[in-house]
Amino acid sequence: MDYSLGIVGAIGHPGLVLGNLHQYPQVQLVGIAPSFEGEDMSRLGSPGTTVYRSWTDLLDANTPDILVVCARHDLTASIAIAGARAGCHLISEKPAAQSLDELATLSAVVAEKGLLYASMLPTRYHPAFYTAHQLVKDGLIGEARIITAQKSYRWGQRPDWYARRECYGSTINWVGIHAFDYARWVSGRDYVTVQARHANSCHPERIGCQDIATIQAELDNGGLASFTLDYLRPDAALSHGDDRLRIAGEQGIIEIVDRGTRLHVIDSDGDVPDWPLVHPERALFSDVILALEGQGPLLAPAEEVFAVTRFALLATQSADRGRPYELSSLRE
Repeated sequence: MDYSLGIVGAIGHPGLVLGNLHQYPQVQLVGIAPSFEGEDMSRLGSPGTTVYRSWTDLLDANTPDILVVCARHDLTASIAIAGARAGCHLISEKPAAQSLDELATLSAVVAEKGLLYASMLPTRYHPAFYTAHQLVKDGLIGEARIITAQKSYRWGQRPDWYARRECYGSTINWVGIHAFDYARWVSGRDYVTVQARHANSCHPERIGCQDIATIQAELDNGGLASFTLDYLRPDAALSHGDDRLRIAGEQGIIEIVDRGTRLHVIDSDGDVPDWPLVHPERALFSDVILALEGQGPLLAPAEEVFAVTRFALLATQSADRGRPYELSSLRE
């Protein structure tokens, strides 16, 4: 089956689509458009593709089968909702929404229209995390009891709109959601309470962006989780980011280190600092096409994306208001 595809915005991870598009001749890129006036679309590098003045023009002129939303954070949900109402399947940047009301509307429209919704949460596809998920699922460490996770990034060059909280949103939403998702997925546990703090400690020129955050959660089995987020990674670091995850269960420990590339496993049989990794042999965009053709589910289904988005939004509210929140099980 042939599919038309449009892209709105150039923020975040459009490469997750564009990097694999050439493998699918049945998918035609029919247009790109900025998510806001003045957005630089040059990084998409799609010569010969129609560039529309606005995303509404793209939807009006050539409503695609698949809409990729890589918008400024505050615009992601409204563009995705408009695309869903027009009947587009969605591949969207995270967070899916910046408010609980937006999230409720988006999830309702996607369900009502029977659409596919995929989120740009690629860490599940990374071999160390994919392998760790399988090991925990198979019972290697027993039930997860305590989780610690880290996301650390270089500051680099951040756009002007990071100075405006209403545009940026929060680092908990933008960065933390990766860790919330991979920790929840690997551990197989839900979050039932959340309390968080965040601040802009070092970058007053972009005061709307928090460069440090901590988040604590209780798990559905009485266990605990803690997360640290920062934009304090030195420019001299070997990589832009450093993702880490440690899960301790009553029968063992798994730890993902070395910028998310190495899996360390300790259980009753021994201590293996470099556990053999399983490569998933799948990617986000290939999953989308296969799912549309009825050949398998997404690795991160919409209901799980919306659940972890809700957790991130409540974590941000906790940080802003200085109070904890209780959550019902997020696998509802």
